[in-house]
Amino acid sequence: MVTYPFERRVRSGKQVIAMACSMAGLAIACGPTASTLPGTALGTYNVSGSLQSNSCGGGLGAPNPWNFTAQMSQDGTTLYWEPSGGTQIYGAMSSSTKVDITSTQTANVDATEGGAEGPCDLQSTTAVDLTLSASSPPAAFTGTITYTFAASTGVSSTTDCTDQLTASGGTYDTLPCTLSYTVTGSRQ
Repeated sequence: MVTYPFERRVRSGKQVIAMACSMAGLAIACGPTASTLPGTALGTYNVSGSLQSNSCGGGLGAPNPWNFTAQMSQDGTTLYWEPSGGTQIYGAMSSSTKVDITSTQTANVDATEGGAEGPCDLQSTTAVDLTLSASSPPAAFTGTITYTFAASTGVSSTTDCTDQLTASGGTYDTLPCTLSYTVTGSRQ
């Protein structure tokens, strides 16, 4: 699993943040690595994010500013995005300079140390919305990265995530909640 810069603040035994970062990579900048992305490599980008909103509360320890690197590639009209230390996600480009990537993952986040599942299935949705410069490859981009966390009722009708709330010693002030960053990136 990939590591969020704030994952270590999640109480022991919880996979709350780990499942979200395995999708999209709100990841610590570990430096560039060799790209394994499909298609034509567009390059490695230095990314700087500014926290715009956080309804999840301070338990996540969301960095502000948030600096990391990301690799991008393009295969036809599909853009691939992989932050350093993160997992690749991809989406269809709506024009030669615009892409909206959404990825969703659901995981049981309060399993016991013995492996028995707890009552909370948490859904994490990552949205990476970018506008690329018109140059080829793009010299820069602007956009937003948004993380949404919510109890998933699609897995079980008895989902109960109250143990994930700060009032119960958990990480989130409220569920559902959202973290949103504006980002800029420049090609290395």
